[in-house]
Amino acid sequence: MATSNKVDKFLERLKEKYSEFIRTNPETVTQIEAAIRIFSYLIAGRIENGQVISELIYSSSNLLVLFNDIIIQSAAGKIPKLDLSKERLMRWLTVLEYLEVFLELAAHKKWGQVKAWVVIAIVQITKTIIRFALLKHGACIQSTPPIAPVDRDAVLDKKNGAKNISKDSIETAIDEDITYSEPEASTFTLVSSGRQMRKLEGAPPNSQRTWIPPTTSTTQNQSGRKITSQRQNESTVLSKQQMWAEGIHIARPLAHLISMYLFGNNGWKPWLLAAGMDVSSMCLMGDTGDLTAKEKAELKRRTLMLLYYLLRSPFYDKYSKEKITYVLKMISDHVPLTGYILRPIMDYLPVWQRVYFYVWTT
Repeated sequence: MATSNKVDKFLERLKEKYSEFIRTNPETVTQIEAAIRIFSYLIAGRIENGQVISELIYSSSNLLVLFNDIIIQSAAGKIPKLDLSKERLMRWLTVLEYLEVFLELAAHKKWGQVKAWVVIAIVQITKTIIRFALLKHGACIQSTPPIAPVDRDAVLDKKNGAKNISKDSIETAIDEDITYSEPEASTFTLVSSGRQMRKLEGAPPNSQRTWIPPTTSTTQNQSGRKITSQRQNESTVLSKQQMWAEGIHIARPLAHLISMYLFGNNGWKPWLLAAGMDVSSMCLMGDTGDLTAKEKAELKRRTLMLLYYLLRSPFYDKYSKEKITYVLKMISDHVPLTGYILRPIMDYLPVWQRVYFYVWTT
């Protein structure tokens, strides 16, 4: 028991020291994360089981970023206020999406192709269940991954800015920015005409008087609350049609996987089913004017992801493979220095094609 308590205390101190290092050295932490990610690229294909180890390191770097972001947000007091069950689901889904490629490669290396497909099916079923649960909890248009890396500079700038504000600086800012703020009860409304009139005590100084009609604090507060609420809402309430669109998008990976089992990996039916569901989802989404900037960015990403169908079999094998290879080869042969980048890409394309979660990522 005593040994267990010592270990717990040691781990707790280690966690506190690590958190303190993250909070005080965010730039160094970012550089370390980037170095780990670059290292994962460098060892791919250079050692035995290089692809599996490379993907493990890459996935670990993403998980490290997620963990460090939580520490930085917590230190800055910027943790998003979400329902606890919703937050847990989003974190589990993010972790699963970071690990899915590694799980596929490791299963294929350890147990072979058949068992790898079992792992793929388990991952896709789990992801589909979690996404539908999130849809039920109000996470309407869901991004991939659900928890994206945060803008640490923005978070830390806000934190430092809040700390540096003092009474003197506020008074200086007020003196420099010569503005006038009307008192709350600076106006009254005429009963007969409904016209707003400014009270004598509510009149601004002579140098700042204008003929602009006064605005009540109630109107200003209402508009301010409206803007604030719009900024704070993480998810827009979708119409019934848009909910169907999001449901189709969530169900597409599992539907495609089932069709691959029924009709074969390289058949046209799975390809057409997946493409049809993706296009239908985008069309049913309809007017996106009321969506938040984050949701619009996610829909734009999904639109760009439709280009992946050019790289997905059987379309890739029968139509786009030769054309893509020809264009890459022509550029690498005739444009100086591009061969150092494009030739490894051409060599890696067949390997990339064999990994399900690379090709059929959402």
